[in-house]
Amino acid sequence: MRRIMHKSLINPNGNWIAAANHLLGDKKAVAHAVVISVRGSAPRELGANMLISENQIWNTIGGGSLELEVMEQARRLIKDVGLKVEGTNRKVLNLALGPDMGQCCGGNVKVLLEILSQSDINKLSKHSQNLVALEHPLKPGTPTEALRTEDDHKLKPLLKKDSFILPTAKKLDPLFIYGAGHVGRALLRIIEHMDFDIHWVDIDEERFPEGSISNVSKVIALDPALIASHAPINAYHVIITHSHPLDEAICFALLSKDQFRFCGLIGSKTKNARFRSRLSKMGIKDKQLKKLTCPIGIDEINSKHPVKVGISIAAQLAIWQEKYGTEVG
Repeated sequence: MRRIMHKSLINPNGNWIAAANHLLGDKKAVAHAVVISVRGSAPRELGANMLISENQIWNTIGGGSLELEVMEQARRLIKDVGLKVEGTNRKVLNLALGPDMGQCCGGNVKVLLEILSQSDINKLSKHSQNLVALEHPLKPGTPTEALRTEDDHKLKPLLKKDSFILPTAKKLDPLFIYGAGHVGRALLRIIEHMDFDIHWVDIDEERFPEGSISNVSKVIALDPALIASHAPINAYHVIITHSHPLDEAICFALLSKDQFRFCGLIGSKTKNARFRSRLSKMGIKDKQLKKLTCPIGIDEINSKHPVKVGISIAAQLAIWQEKYGTEVG
């Protein structure tokens, strides 16, 4: 078994410190904007963040007038404040999302602006490959510090009296996609920036498209069922290979272990019935078979065109993420 990995540091699910280092380039400073408080209706959630340089941005805090206002103030702060004051420069923006801003959300958000120099980013870069919680002071001058914790609840955004806790990156759900055919390729283009740590599995490197895809690990395995049997217990699985025997072996590996968040199989109602019958004869219990989703995808999309099948699967995955969160099984 051979594993080839291609990871892009610059994508909306990536580590913002690595993104900041890339975005800074030869510039003197870059702004980090973080939503630290939300009341009422707002475009994005607590902890949503973006980076702003003089002429580029990374990620989004909701778009529209809110984001434009934050970008304007960030660039003004980069230009006017610059690096004149020793230590990180910060400012908290209190923004009402009403008619004055041209938005009808009706809520209120607070956004922390941090102006980071190359020196600031260099100090933070040791955390760029790890998921840790950083404590961002709300006042200027004080450096951002890492919290020494392994508790999951401390890896979530949290506003304190004088600081804001923000993980270095989102904790992504593992997603295993078995099959690099037309549907697999269409699906990857749709979901590559969703909150998934994607593992794309097939039996031969030549079955994958040329080039790398951001936020995706390519896995070449002669026995994909072996990969399935060793997947994390909270993983999502999408089975769309070119081979019914491969599909069946992967289903059997997952259902017999019975530790996953979602298991979806592509196919018709006839394939669904045949697989359930065969898996039952192989020892899979009815309770386990009920956890197999086949045909995969939402009922409202019936097209067999690869792109529409990919959209259907992506929609179902998004629904499961919203509905079940981090529950297993």
